[in-house]
Amino acid sequence: MSAAAWGGLLIAWLAAIALPGPDVFLLLRLGIRERRAAVLAALGIMTGNAVWILVSVLGLSALFAALPFLLPFMQVAGAFVLGYLGVQSIRGGIAGLRSRAEQSTAGSVRRPWLLGLTTNLANPKALIFFTALLSQFLPVGAGWEVRAAIIAVMIATGVAWFVAVALASSAAAFRRWFGGAAPWFDIVAGALFVLVALAILAEVAVALAAAP
Repeated sequence: MSAAAWGGLLIAWLAAIALPGPDVFLLLRLGIRERRAAVLAALGIMTGNAVWILVSVLGLSALFAALPFLLPFMQVAGAFVLGYLGVQSIRGGIAGLRSRAEQSTAGSVRRPWLLGLTTNLANPKALIFFTALLSQFLPVGAGWEVRAAIIAVMIATGVAWFVAVALASSAAAFRRWFGGAAPWFDIVAGALFVLVALAILAEVAVALAAAP
């Protein structure tokens, strides 16, 4: 790969993961409670991204072209998972507002790595994104050394970014400023999850209606 292709790939990748979405909102929500939970969730998110990267770089996305029903099925399943996570987050935020117990940032978060992994994998649209991204920059007939380098660089930069977000959101200053708003973070994050889930379901419904 040329230097220009590497630069374009990294810029597009970093721009994509820097955009606020379920992954980032999850880290903000956990960071104001517990640094360890936020970092583990960040690693879970990148474990999910690593799956999508591997599938795309290794060309396994052709499986979805051979089995066209598979992607809509995964999208619907992922939408329900995101919706469930969103509802749970909203309920937790409402309960926190009522009791104000959530204003304290103390306490542990259960299975944060799994929560990060589930949040990321619940959106199979990531596979389409990675496939489209790599098709623009990956040379035709690229060897395994190039593919391995792409995998390593994307995973390394992704881990660095998400862990940095986790550390920043769990910093003492951030927690001091926003710790009292923890229930609102839950509600906003939950609402975002639900909206993303509804958008995925709507897109699947439109695609199925337009199918011959």
